[in-house]
Amino acid sequence: MTFRDRTSRSDVVRFLRSVTPYLRARPVQTLLVVCSVIPTIAFTTVQPLLLKALVDDAILPRNNRAAILLVAALAVLLIVDAAGELANRVLVSRLTISITNEIRLRLFEHGHQLSISHFSSDVDAVERVLGIELRSALIYGMTILVGAIVLISVQWRLALVALALIPLVYVSQKVFGLSDDRATRQRQDEMAHVMATAQENIAAQPVVRAFGLHAILAGRFRAELANLARTTVRVGWLAGLQGVSINASGALLMITSIGIGTILALRGQLSVGALFAFFELLWWMVSALQQLSDVILPFQYAAGGMQRIEEVLRVRPAVIDDAEAVAAPPLRGAIRFDHVSFRYDAISRPQLDDVSITIPAGKRVAVVGASGCGKSTLLGLLMRFHDPTGGAVLIDGLDLRAVQQSSWRGQIGTVFQESFLFNTTIRENIRLGNPDADGRTIERAGRAAEIDDFVDDLTNGYDTDVGERGDRLSGGQKQRVAIARAIVRDPPILVLDEATSALDPQTEAAINATVARLSAGRTVIAVTHRLSAITGADQIIVLDRGRVVEQGTHAELLANGGRYARAFHRQSGFAISGDGRRAEIESERLREIPFFAKLDDATLNALANRFITERHAAGETIFREGDEGDKLRIIVRGTVEILKASADGSEQQVAVLQDGDFFGEIALLADVPRTATAKTRQSSVLLALDREQFDNLMLAEPALREKFEGIAAMRRQQLLMFH
Repeated sequence: MTFRDRTSRSDVVRFLRSVTPYLRARPVQTLLVVCSVIPTIAFTTVQPLLLKALVDDAILPRNNRAAILLVAALAVLLIVDAAGELANRVLVSRLTISITNEIRLRLFEHGHQLSISHFSSDVDAVERVLGIELRSALIYGMTILVGAIVLISVQWRLALVALALIPLVYVSQKVFGLSDDRATRQRQDEMAHVMATAQENIAAQPVVRAFGLHAILAGRFRAELANLARTTVRVGWLAGLQGVSINASGALLMITSIGIGTILALRGQLSVGALFAFFELLWWMVSALQQLSDVILPFQYAAGGMQRIEEVLRVRPAVIDDAEAVAAPPLRGAIRFDHVSFRYDAISRPQLDDVSITIPAGKRVAVVGASGCGKSTLLGLLMRFHDPTGGAVLIDGLDLRAVQQSSWRGQIGTVFQESFLFNTTIRENIRLGNPDADGRTIERAGRAAEIDDFVDDLTNGYDTDVGERGDRLSGGQKQRVAIARAIVRDPPILVLDEATSALDPQTEAAINATVARLSAGRTVIAVTHRLSAITGADQIIVLDRGRVVEQGTHAELLANGGRYARAFHRQSGFAISGDGRRAEIESERLREIPFFAKLDDATLNALANRFITERHAAGETIFREGDEGDKLRIIVRGTVEILKASADGSEQQVAVLQDGDFFGEIALLADVPRTATAKTRQSSVLLALDREQFDNLMLAEPALREKFEGIAAMRRQQLLMFH
C-alpha cells in the first residue's frame, strides 16, 4: 500500500476529531486500550537493549550468571508482550463494538423519526479502523517515537544520521506511489471497458451474425486487449520500481548506519552489543514506517463514513414534539382538518390544498380518489408523520401539534396495503401492536382477526416463524396477522390504507367482512381506490389534485352524478372469479369506452365475448415503449403505471391507471408502436382484446370498420394535442 495522491493526513485528523467524543465518553476503556499496547512497544524497543546487554555484559566477558538473567528477562518480556497483545485485542474489541453499536443505535433510532432514512454501511468502515487500523497506527507511531528516543540514548551521533535518512523511505513511496496509483486506475478503467465490450458483443450475437460483423468487432476487441496489456505491463513496471526504490532506500539507510556504526565500534565509541541493538531497533522503526502507510487509506474511508453518518444524524426529523406537548386525550367528538394544506417543499405543487373535512368519532369514513390525489398525504397528516404547512389537524378542537406523537398514535391501529411482518413468530408480530399484551390477549386478537383457521394447522401454532417479510404466509394470512397486530391494542381509531387491494376477490371479501365486524364502535378511516368496498361508509370524501371535490354517502354521491359516480360506474360491470383467475365484462360496460360508445347491443355482446383474461404479477412490464401495439386492455383489478422515456434515458411516470381504466385502443386498428411503457404496480387482472379477434368481427361487419377508423383518427388527434 502506498501514500495516495488523494489521501492526506487531514483524513486521519478528521476521523480522530469525529471519534473523539465517543472515546471521551469511555475514558476507562480508552485508557486501558492505550496502556495495553505498552508491552508491545516495550518488546520492540527494550528487546534491543537487552540484546546489547547480553552481548556486552554476558557473552563477551563470559558472564554465565548475567547471560541467564538476561535470557530470562527476554523470556519474561516475550510473555508480557503476548499477554499484552491478548489483552489489547480483547479491550479493543470491546471498545470498538461499544462505539459502533452506539452509532448503529443512534442511526436506528434517528431513522425512525425521519421521513426517509437508511441504516448506513459506513459503520463497517468505522468499525474496521477502530478495531484494526487505529491500534496498528498507535503501535507503529509509538514504535517510531520511542525507538527514536532509544536510538539517541544508545548513540546520538549515529541516531541523528539514521533519523535524517529515514524520510527517504517515505519519499520513495510518495514519488512512485502517485504514478503507480494513476496507472492502476487506468488499468481498472480499461479492464471494465474490455468486460463491457465482451458482454455487449455476447448479447448482440444475432446482430453480429446477421450483418457479418465478427471480423470487425474481433479486431476492435484485439485493440482493446492490446491497450490493456500495455497498461498492465506499465503497472507491473511502476509497482516493481516502487518496490525496488523502497528496498533501495531502506538498504541505503541500513548500509549507511552499518558503515558509520562499524567505524564508531572500531574506534571504541560504540560497543558491539550496542551496534547490534542499534541495527535491530532501526529495522523495527523502518518496518513500522512502511507499515504505517497501510493504515492511511482505511482512515480515509472511515473519515468519509463518519462524515456521512454525522450528516444523517444532523438531519432534523420532519415532526418533533413540542417541549410543552401533552398526552393526547381519548377521541370523543371528531377529527377535523381545518383548511389544511401541505407540500413537501417550497417549489413542489401542494399535495393537499385547503382541505376542510370532519371525521366524527365512531363513524366509518372512506377517502377515495385517483392515484396522486393526496389520499396517502392525508393519512400521513392524520398519523402525524408530517405537520401541515397550512391550517391544522384538530382532535376534539385540540391542535395535533400540541400533543405527544406516541400518545396519539397509541389510539390508532393501522393496516397497510403491504403489511410488513418481521422475521419472528406470529405471536411476536401481533405483540408488536401492544408490547404489554400477554399470551391470552394476543390469541384473543388472533381469533378476532380470524387467523385461527390457518394457525391451528401450523405445527407450532402462534409460535411459527413467518420468515423474512412474512414470506412463509400467503397474502391473506399476512393481512390477517396485520389486522390482529392493529387491534391487539384495542384502538378506538382504525386506519385502513388500501388494506385489501392486493388480494384476490375471495380473500378480499373475507377480510372486508372481518374488518366490518371489528369496526363496530370504532372510528374507521379507510383509504381505497376500490369503490365497491366502501358503499356502506357513513361518509365518503372524494379527493382530486389535493382538494376535496365531493362529500357524502354512496347513495348521495351516485345521485349527484359527479366524479365519484363516474368512477363507480367505470369500476362496475365486471365479473371475476373468487381466485381472480378469470374475468368477464358486461356488454353494457363497454359503452363506457368512447371507442365503443355508439355500437349496438349485438356488436357489444360479440366484442365482450372476445376478451381474454390476463394476470400480471407486481412489477411486471406489460409492454415497452416501441413494442408492437396489438391489444386493447381493461384493468379489472390492480394498478398500472404508464412510463415514457425522457431525453436522458430515464423513465418518467405520466399516468397511473386503476380498476376500470383502459389503454391501447388505437392498436386495434393501426399497426403502430407503443408510445409508452406499461408496468404493474401490484398484482393485476386485465381483460384484453387483440387485433386478430377484432379483425374477425370487422370482417363480419364491414360497416363497423369505417366507423372505428373515424373514431381512431379523432383519438390520434387528441393524443397529438396531449403530447
